[in-house]
Amino acid sequence: MEKSLVNFNKEIIFGEVGSVLGAPLFAFILSRFVKEPDFISGSAVAGGIIGMAVFWLYTRITDKGEGYSLRKLADDIKYFTPAAFIIALLFYYPTVFFVSKSFLTNHHRVLYSVIVAQIAAFLFFLLGMNIYRYFLDKIIGKKL
Repeated sequence: MEKSLVNFNKEIIFGEVGSVLGAPLFAFILSRFVKEPDFISGSAVAGGIIGMAVFWLYTRITDKGEGYSLRKLADDIKYFTPAAFIIALLFYYPTVFFVSKSFLTNHHRVLYSVIVAQIAAFLFFLLGMNIYRYFLDKIIGKKL
């Protein structure tokens, strides 16, 4: 398996680790103040975004090692971020929101609801990003 594919997926997985940590943390903290499932689910989305961004950036930068400049990072972000944003908006965050809301509405615990929703959402995201990476490589010749 080619190294860039492994690194690409590793970075997404570590981004998801940040999301998995951030989403339940934000939801749990907010649930101490409000009981409305819409607000709790919304905070899970916000926590997921923040956690994912921090962990992905850290992994991307450390993965590339010495010689990886701010310019190269900006070029990678230029290709990665719009696709990740669109895939996240279309599949990831709606999955987190609606799946967690469904569980919460059916009286499941907050952390359980958000973690199950995160797992489902991540599988959609990982598949979408790998499809995007494949077409980006074949059409433009850009490797992420």
